Amino acid sequence: MPHHNSLFERLDPDASTHACPVASVAAHLGRMLSTRAGSVQALPDYGLPDFNDMQLSLHESLTQSRLLIERFIQAYEPRLANVRVRLLPVASGTLALAFAIDAGMVIDGTTQPVVFQARLTDAGQIKVCVDDH
Repeated sequence: MPHHNSLFERLDPDASTHACPVASVAAHLGRMLSTRAGSVQALPDYGLPDFNDMQLSLHESLTQSRLLIERFIQAYEPRLANVRVRLLPVASGTLALAFAIDAGMVIDGTTQPVVFQARLTDAGQIKVCVDDH
């Protein structure tokens, strides 16, 4: 599968993520996962629900959130394959959502494992970064 830059990267040739496809995917995941369901008229299934509105037990909400995120990435980030989302432990006493995204990505002609960490910020956005471990 050839590497494709996002539309924003193609429009801005000076984009810093142009040279690093993994950083490009991380930036795209951050934008994707911060989009709320129903906010894109052309794609009604694009986006995630507001996790605060889930009326399930904590365990059910976390399990449901993990599955929704996994399916959303599989559907809308074609540069990743075999996507798996894992919940990450958070500091005691906090109610923050944090998870790891494990996947395969074709880099220089070979599929390599990549891991991203994502955390829900206080502003309600999801920040995604590359896990260098």
